[in-house]
Amino acid sequence: MPRLVLRPMPQPADGVCVGTLDGEPVTFHGRTATAGGREHEAKAIAPDILEAVDVAARDVFGPEWVQALALVTGLNPRTCQRDRIGRYGLPAPILRALGEAAAEPWPRVTGDMMLACARLLKTNDIRNSSGLRPRHPAFAGPPVGGDVDATMYVIAQQARALVYRLVAERSEHRAPALDGEA
Repeated sequence: MPRLVLRPMPQPADGVCVGTLDGEPVTFHGRTATAGGREHEAKAIAPDILEAVDVAARDVFGPEWVQALALVTGLNPRTCQRDRIGRYGLPAPILRALGEAAAEPWPRVTGDMMLACARLLKTNDIRNSSGLRPRHPAFAGPPVGGDVDATMYVIAQQARALVYRLVAERSEHRAPALDGEA
């Protein structure tokens, strides 16, 4: 069992509690973690942080989680590389968020939604409008730079409609069964 387990925890008045270290709640105050009355520098427990991040991030983003983690956190992708995390760790709020996302009933769906939100926030910024593709008339929604929650809702409804349509139309486009196949 890993020494550090990222999971939802009650939050103290000061610091960020990210999970447990050796079975004790672990709270970060900057780069120093406190668990069971002992202080640990993040760099000293960085290998444990890497192991815990790998477990949680795989659940949330899949086996190739580095780029996804960089996108949703806004960190430089190099900072999210395994070797860097194994040497320096990650900021406590990121560890906390990973633990919370991994504890969701559908962690991979949560990760997909986190990625969608991050992409929308990145592209919905009015300053980025020159890089957007023209919208298809069927996807007319809130304007670029508008309310992100409303935009997410419209996109989710459109995506759901596309999936439902694909599922409904799937049988029409299947190849006929070959002789002797059911």
